[in-house]
Amino acid sequence: MIDFVGDAERDAVTELLNIAIGQAAASLSQLVEDEVRLSVPFVDFLTPSQAVTRLEEETQGADSVAVRQHFEGHFYGDILLIFPERRSLDLVRHMLGDQVPLEQLTELEQEALLEVGNIILNACLGSLANQLGLPVEGSLPTYVRGRGARILNLGEAKGLPGHEEMVMFLHVDFALLTKDVNGYLAFVMDIVSARHFVEAVQAYVAEQMAG
Repeated sequence: MIDFVGDAERDAVTELLNIAIGQAAASLSQLVEDEVRLSVPFVDFLTPSQAVTRLEEETQGADSVAVRQHFEGHFYGDILLIFPERRSLDLVRHMLGDQVPLEQLTELEQEALLEVGNIILNACLGSLANQLGLPVEGSLPTYVRGRGARILNLGEAKGLPGHEEMVMFLHVDFALLTKDVNGYLAFVMDIVSARHFVEAVQAYVAEQMAG
């Protein structure tokens, strides 16, 4: 675990992201024409090697698909929306209609997931920026498929314990009216940016306590 993040910061980040995810759920409900409830039950601050291990455990070593977006501002890095491959097809099939043949579904998967990712990632970045009072700008999202290190864009050198990088890892429950789909959010930041982020969260906590 990352040693400069305390329980107060962890709780505050969970609260901030639950608000962001709630806003994303409303937009996603319109897209899939179904009630969508999203929740963030926990947030962990991990080293790169810990994050790769966690993702491998969560996906049972299988391939994942992800939508990645780079962001810059007071803090910067990459934010990813990650699904186990089998779950991503469940979500896409629900979005496009169960009548879509599987062979056509895989062709449409990338486009559909980019649309979902764009909604959720922009909602998270926008909500965090508004709540923390700091401008953050995101780039166009991209699609990636693979396992832990490839998904998180962590090479062998980055996976070493001494590498100065932090991954904020979140499990997200997607509750659709007809089925449940589990996914993950990951923020990848270098240590300098991560410290700026934690300082902004600490300022937010202090303001909430004072108010």
